Amino acid sequence: MAIKQKIIIAFTLIVAAILVLFSFFVYYSYEDYRAELMKERLFGRAEATKKLLATPRAFKTNVFFPLTEQYEAVYDEENMLLVCTQKSNDFIPDQAFFKSVRLKKRFAFTYISPLHDFDKEGVAITYRVKGKPYLALVTGYDLHGYNMSRTLRFSLFFGNLLALLVIGVTGYFFSRKAMSPFDDLIRQIDRAAISDFSFRINHNADVNEATVLAKSFNQLLKKIQQLADNQRSFISYASHEIRTPLTVIKGVLQTSLAYDRHPKDYQTSVGEALGGVNHAIELANNLLLLAEIESLQFFVNKKNISIVDLIMDCIGDINQKYSSQVIHFQFIENSAVVQQQAVAEGIPHLLKSAIGNVIDNACKYSAFQPITILITEQQEFVVIVVRDQGIGILPEDLEDIFLPMMRGSNTGQVTGFGIGLTLVRKIVEFHGGFLAIESQVSKGTAVSLHLPKITF
Repeated sequence: MAIKQKIIIAFTLIVAAILVLFSFFVYYSYEDYRAELMKERLFGRAEATKKLLATPRAFKTNVFFPLTEQYEAVYDEENMLLVCTQKSNDFIPDQAFFKSVRLKKRFAFTYISPLHDFDKEGVAITYRVKGKPYLALVTGYDLHGYNMSRTLRFSLFFGNLLALLVIGVTGYFFSRKAMSPFDDLIRQIDRAAISDFSFRINHNADVNEATVLAKSFNQLLKKIQQLADNQRSFISYASHEIRTPLTVIKGVLQTSLAYDRHPKDYQTSVGEALGGVNHAIELANNLLLLAEIESLQFFVNKKNISIVDLIMDCIGDINQKYSSQVIHFQFIENSAVVQQQAVAEGIPHLLKSAIGNVIDNACKYSAFQPITILITEQQEFVVIVVRDQGIGILPEDLEDIFLPMMRGSNTGQVTGFGIGLTLVRKIVEFHGGFLAIESQVSKGTAVSLHLPKITF
């Protein structure tokens, strides 16, 4: 069901409920007033009925104007009828009635009359004349009051129907007016091409929900456009980077088959081809790790990992790769992280890949000068700082350094894929941490990995 229809229905039902409750209140308030007024009039006539015993003939015409079907009667102490104003009446009192009246002194009652749609009403009072007890009875039919009740019911019923009709029509136009900005947004979105990431929603300057939604949607479109541009750049760069080593390998092997005749030449060619294979494997592994991070869910099983042991493994791998590289590994003095063994929760091979990438970058971009790995502790994080003395990162490149396939403009001939920091950041954020970089051109870079710690 559309929101406009829900607004109309809800608006109509709420107002209908209010009208019905108000109508019941008005009707029953009037009924209470009518019944009370009729009772007072009957009691007034009952008081006047005391004169009926003295002047029965002149009473009806001279004392007061009678009610519809008004009947008066006086009974003695033996409950015998002494005098009445009509020969017959549709209310015949019984002994229980007389007993109740004499007990209460003043008694109001209603009874069903077969000739009328509504109950007739009556009162009875007791009084004394010259020491003798008498009982005066008065009954009547409130024709005018009941006619007013019928008219009021009719007016309320059809008035409410008319009001609901007006409310429904008003609600329809009101909902259309209220939802028109959203309809405009929908029309704009429907006209947008699927592949047009530059599409933006036009909105007015009014501050309302539709404007806020349009601005939020435009922000989302901007992010999607950035992601799409990054994806295009990533695919283009990745395909080029993968194609390059494969082309080199193919060229080396073809040249070797065509021209190499001596074992040394074959060894040289195989060495070049193997270098291209390793290059392609490293790139493929990084791309697969990126894909793995994107597909992992938060309910993946994590393990307690000793960060110290993990870093020692990474240093061992770096020493095998760069045998002459000097690495200084230390803790901050007086840090309690030594006793706690710097334990974090995560996936070992992902964290090893992240730390290994940072250390590898520090080696390559510092021309293999000594680097420092420092472990310290904060209130909630174990912090791993890898500091080099290399070329640094240009300030204008710091913003885009985490984008896939993006490399600093001052990297020169240093080989790389532009995936490393993207991968590191995604892995660290997946583990609930964050990455920070401080860099000065020609002085070096410090990369800090903040990982949530486990306290025992």
